[in-house]
Amino acid sequence: MMKTLLISCLLLALLPPVASLICESCFDQGKDCRNATTEECDDSSDQSCLSASGVGKLSLLGPRVVLKSCIDRELCEETFASVSISSALYLQSKATCCNTDMCNSGLPEMPETETREPNGLKCPSCINIFSDECESNKTVSCRNDEDYCFYLAANMDFGESSILGAVRGCATASACNYIDGLLDTDIGSLGFDIIQAECTGAMGEDATEDTTIYDGLVVEEGEVSA
Repeated sequence: MMKTLLISCLLLALLPPVASLICESCFDQGKDCRNATTEECDDSSDQSCLSASGVGKLSLLGPRVVLKSCIDRELCEETFASVSISSALYLQSKATCCNTDMCNSGLPEMPETETREPNGLKCPSCINIFSDECESNKTVSCRNDEDYCFYLAANMDFGESSILGAVRGCATASACNYIDGLLDTDIGSLGFDIIQAECTGAMGEDATEDTTIYDGLVVEEGEVSA
């Protein structure tokens, strides 16, 4: 018994101490972060350091954005995501993960932009600044693998001011998974606070782009019915 205890104590002494993963943390415009900080992940072994970049037409955010943070490792299985808010507002992103301290401090990989082909599905489309509500009376054509409709309301810090906003549009399943994962991640230090987010199945050909969605229209499981 004493021999077993002695060997156990020796093995414990030789093992490195359990420590939280430390990652670079930021949300910024451009190719990389200008004012990155460090973030200590929780004690879970399922955490990774995320480095994600996005390109597209993003209005106030500019043509490129970057996000670095701790994130659940299971969300690293998907590397490409895409959302379409309107024909003039969209984002394609690439994410990479790593599992050592500050391993995400380098320049993020840029996504290979894909030709945006309509896939026959539609989603409600709207963007609203200064409110967490975004009721849509128009639709947007989903592109490529975007087969979900998403809704996102959040607070974002811009310098010394904070902007409340909400948006609806098309999204890939991977984009919905990222949004869901970020809801469980403390990203307040990035100046980005998600208030509400949800994804539902995209609509079929019944809806046409820029046509009115009348009161009483029900969207359920990808179908449109009055």
